[in-house]
Amino acid sequence: MTYNVADRELMFRNLAGNPTARKVAERALAIEDEEEAKRLADPSMYPWSGFEWMAVPAPTQVLNQLVIDELLVTGGPRGTYKSRSSTAYKLKNPELVRECLAKLAEIEDGTEEGDIPNDMFDFILGHEDLKDLLWKSLNAERPVHILMVGPPATAKSMFLGELARLPFSRFALGGSTRKGGLEDYLLEFRPRYLILDEIDKMDMRDMSVLLSLMESGIVARLKKRMREMERMTTWVFGGANRDNNIWPELKSRFFSVHLKEYSEADFISISRSVLITREKVDTGLAGLIAGQLSRHTRDVRDAIHFGRLCKTEEDVRSLLQLKYPGRALF
Repeated sequence: MTYNVADRELMFRNLAGNPTARKVAERALAIEDEEEAKRLADPSMYPWSGFEWMAVPAPTQVLNQLVIDELLVTGGPRGTYKSRSSTAYKLKNPELVRECLAKLAEIEDGTEEGDIPNDMFDFILGHEDLKDLLWKSLNAERPVHILMVGPPATAKSMFLGELARLPFSRFALGGSTRKGGLEDYLLEFRPRYLILDEIDKMDMRDMSVLLSLMESGIVARLKKRMREMERMTTWVFGGANRDNNIWPELKSRFFSVHLKEYSEADFISISRSVLITREKVDTGLAGLIAGQLSRHTRDVRDAIHFGRLCKTEEDVRSLLQLKYPGRALF
């Protein structure tokens, strides 16, 4: 049986984001494989009708919820039954479950497909020591967490943007991961690399979750009066404008690097490089945008915005007048 992309994505997210569902799926798949082996050894055996709650084990209310979530079936589909005294369950799509569990194991073991891009950080000029540090962290056998601290326009966002290109990475802003908080975000996506900007704006609850992840690799949450705990191996790369709002015990888990604002020459060189290599802006127009903006800002993101909005010199002039009214232009 073939499964479409939507089926695979939904199953993967359900298993990755729900530790209880994953444990039930793993046990149910093992039971089903055992029963299939018995049937092959003795074709005369009566067809297996499914497992009951004590075989997993899991409370019936949990199993019934997994039926609603379409992980399990009961009461007829795939030869299952349901009566007043007992209920038998089976996986709805055992081969899809097997495929997704194998993918999760690959991610956790670091054997997943997808290489680290060879051109990581190439377009960022300068900061050679920081680039070297980040590469060493990425190549370390165990997580080394890096925090970049500095005011806007110090290349933090560019470094974080590059790190977000890593396979099986997830990018989030501190304090706005998801409605359920950082623990739900981590348990749903199980990132190998967590890229967090504005860590200094995280609330206390999310800082506590992040501290547990970095210290022990454990993420826990309370759901439906049941405490769920999962262990994961995750590298954390963070950015912050200042670190005085970050818990000392959390900050101590990072290797912190303090960045300085770009000089005018650095801003022009880096902005021009970004516009040409990443935004595919004409060389002459890229130089014009970088040179003009250097008189007003050191934030490379402004150059990116201009590069995406401007096609001609007149566009640059009009946008400068709009963004910096009353200032000398050209």
